[in-house]
Amino acid sequence: MNPILLILLMVGIGAMIGGVTNSLAIKMLFRPYRALYIGKFRLPFTPGLIPKRQKELAQQLGKMVVNHLLTPEGIRRKLAHPKFQEQVTKWAKDEVRHMLQSERTIDHILNEFQVDITSQTVKKNIAEWVEKRYHKEMDQYREKEIGKLLSPDFRLKIDRSIDTAADHIQKSVENYFRSSEGREKVSALIDNYLDNQGFFGNMISSFMGPDGVTERVYPVILKYVSDREMNDWLQTMLHSEKDKLLKQQVSWAESYLGQDVIARNLGETVANMVPVEKWMTRTVAEWTSPYEEKIVDQFVPMIVNKTSGLLSSKIENMMATMHLSEIVQEEVEAFQVERLEEMVLGISKREFKMITYLGALLGGIIGLLQGIIVLFFG
Repeated sequence: MNPILLILLMVGIGAMIGGVTNSLAIKMLFRPYRALYIGKFRLPFTPGLIPKRQKELAQQLGKMVVNHLLTPEGIRRKLAHPKFQEQVTKWAKDEVRHMLQSERTIDHILNEFQVDITSQTVKKNIAEWVEKRYHKEMDQYREKEIGKLLSPDFRLKIDRSIDTAADHIQKSVENYFRSSEGREKVSALIDNYLDNQGFFGNMISSFMGPDGVTERVYPVILKYVSDREMNDWLQTMLHSEKDKLLKQQVSWAESYLGQDVIARNLGETVANMVPVEKWMTRTVAEWTSPYEEKIVDQFVPMIVNKTSGLLSSKIENMMATMHLSEIVQEEVEAFQVERLEEMVLGISKREFKMITYLGALLGGIIGLLQGIIVLFFG
């Protein structure tokens, strides 16, 4: 055979073998995707390298991500980086400002989150809370005397009020008896009294005349009701009643209306005093407008800083709880080999072609050397 033709033939065969071998090796990284069988005999090199080792690859990737890529130290450095802090703070400010400027009402927000709360429900809950709170607090005081629960200053005010009340009562009684109505009332009482005394009463009435008794008794009544003695008597009586009242237990005063009645009325009164309907129809912007700048400029940066510090201190526990390596392993195991092959070939297609060409080149060089050796020794 012609030596040149022999060398070219051997170079071609070597190049073809080298190129096909490298191309086949690249294909065998991924294919076949599943094991092939002839009867019960599994063909060698099936499935491909990556499908066959996918579980081991997933385990190693999971460990690599946790131990070398996504480490607590790296995340902590990222969280503490000023630029990251600035970006998070800016994002948080924008989000919070947008929320605070919302024109949605509280009622609308509750409906949006399917929270069944109405103004009547809130009032009912307030009333029930006040009732329970009343009974809870009163359980501590029902067996105590009323006076022992009052402060000295308050008791002093009560005493002064009683003295003032005595003066007012005396003045009111005096004014009444000095009026024409009071005079007529005294006259009517005297006439009624004398009429009920029979002969003795008629004798006095006829002897002194119809208005004589009134003229004599009326000034005495006026003098008595305006006298200091009357004021002292009123004060003594009122203070005596006050002392009796203060010695009573709280339960005695409560028994007049009943515990449940007082608690229920108190709860309803407080609930009606709270403007729940007005609150429910106010927008978020109306609620937060007086505090918006303070919340955005002071509260949000503080929360971001505190949250970053908290995350940094808890990052190891969080990562351990999340089981990142297992997550990566599960995702890699579930990843389709066809998709992985498509991604790898799409990224490294040119490099794989160069490997194929390099195999052909090396095969050609080997064929050339073989041809030279054959010619030299042949």
